[in-house]
Amino acid sequence: MPMPVSLGWNAPPAHAVLDWQRRQEVFTRTGMMFLHLSLSIRAGSWTIMPTPALPTPGLDMADFAARILMRSESQRLVEARTYSIGPNTTGLAVATVAGSAPGEKISAARPPSPTGLMIFADPIGSDVTHHVTDQGTPFEIHTPIVAVSWSSWGPEQSQTLGGECPLTWIRRSQQHGLIPLSQDLAGIWMTFYSARTADTTGRTPSDVAAVDTYGNFISVHQSTQAEADLQRRHPDLHAPLTWHNELILPLGETFDQNPRPGTAQEWASIVYTTWQIMQQSGSRRLVEVTRHTLPPAARKKAKAQAKQRGQQQVGDGVVHVVDLAAAQQPPKKNADRDAAASDGHRKVAYSCRWPVPPHRRMTCLNPYLHHKLGDDEQLYHEHREDVMPFKIKGPADKPLKIKGGTTYSFDIDAVK
Repeated sequence: MPMPVSLGWNAPPAHAVLDWQRRQEVFTRTGMMFLHLSLSIRAGSWTIMPTPALPTPGLDMADFAARILMRSESQRLVEARTYSIGPNTTGLAVATVAGSAPGEKISAARPPSPTGLMIFADPIGSDVTHHVTDQGTPFEIHTPIVAVSWSSWGPEQSQTLGGECPLTWIRRSQQHGLIPLSQDLAGIWMTFYSARTADTTGRTPSDVAAVDTYGNFISVHQSTQAEADLQRRHPDLHAPLTWHNELILPLGETFDQNPRPGTAQEWASIVYTTWQIMQQSGSRRLVEVTRHTLPPAARKKAKAQAKQRGQQQVGDGVVHVVDLAAAQQPPKKNADRDAAASDGHRKVAYSCRWPVPPHRRMTCLNPYLHHKLGDDEQLYHEHREDVMPFKIKGPADKPLKIKGGTTYSFDIDAVK
C-alpha cells in the first residue's frame, strides 16, 4: 500500500505556537541538532559561521561552530516573542516584495520586538535545488520557508557567544568567497526555518523529495516514513521545524532591489515588509493583532516543569496573531481561489488576490516641520515607508474612470 503523501505546509493554530516554540528550543540543544549543523558545515552548506579569533591547534572547526550556533539559537528561542501571521498578511507581504523590495534603510525600530519567532500561514518562499536522477532525468526540489527567528546583532553578541574564546565571524558570499564580518557590525540576525518534510507536496511516493548531506536521494516515501519514525521514537525531542539558513541584515544599509529568487535576501525582504505592515497605524493601518495567552494554570505548569528540568522558561506565554483588518481583506472567493493556486511548498500565490501588485509609499511623519523648516534633507524629521494594498475607490457597481476621459468596465474577480 503506497505511503500517504504530505498535504503540504500546515501552519500550527495559535494555541499550538507556544508548544512549537518550546519543542524547537529543546531540539536546538540536542545531539541530533549538533550532528545536523556539524554535517552541514562540513558539507559547505552554511552562510555565517563563527571561528576562533586566535589559532587553536587540534580544534574541530565544524564542531566548534555548531556548538556556538546552537547556543545562540537556543537563547534566541528562549527570549523570543511569538507571532502567528495569517494568510492574508503573508500574501500581502509576498505580493509587495514581488513589486519591489523595501526601499528604506534597514532599521532596528522595524522588528515588533527585539527577539522573536514568526510562523507564517503560507510559505514565504522556497529554496530550489536542481538535480539529475540516476537515469539522467533533471528534477527540482523545493524546500518551503515557513518561519523565521530574529534578534539584534552587535559587538556584544559577536564577541561574547564564544565565552572566553574570542570569535571571528565569517560570511560566505557567492561573488567574493569568505568575508570576515566587522567586529563593529550592528544588524538583525535572522534564522530561516523550513517545513520538516521538505518537498513532498502532491508527489508520488517514489518521487525524490530531498538529497541528504552525502548526496543520496531520499524519496517521498522515505522522507515521510523517517519523519513518522522519528516522531514515534523521540516525541519529546521531535522538532516541528528545520533550521535552513541564516543572515545578518546590517543596520543603515538598504535591500537589493532585485534579490535573487529562492535566497535568504528575498525571504528577509518579505519578513521586513511584514514588520512594516504591522507598524502602520491610523488611516494606514492594515492589520489587526490579537493576543492568545495560555490559561493561568497552563502557564504555572510550564513554569514548574522548566524549573524541575533546570531550564529557563521558553517565551512569555503569549502568541500575537496577525492578519489583515476586515476592511483590507480580499473577498473570500478571491482568497479561496488564491489558496487553490498555492501548492504549499512554493511561496504563496498572490496574483488572484491582488490583480495589481501592492506598492510602497514614503510617508512624512511630521509635515509641519518639513514645510516650515524646508527640511527636504530630513535632518529634523523622518519619512517612513508604508505598504499600500491594491484598492479601487468608489461604488463597486460603477465603471472605472481614468485620466483622459476614457471609461473602462471590468470584473475584478475575472482578472488573473
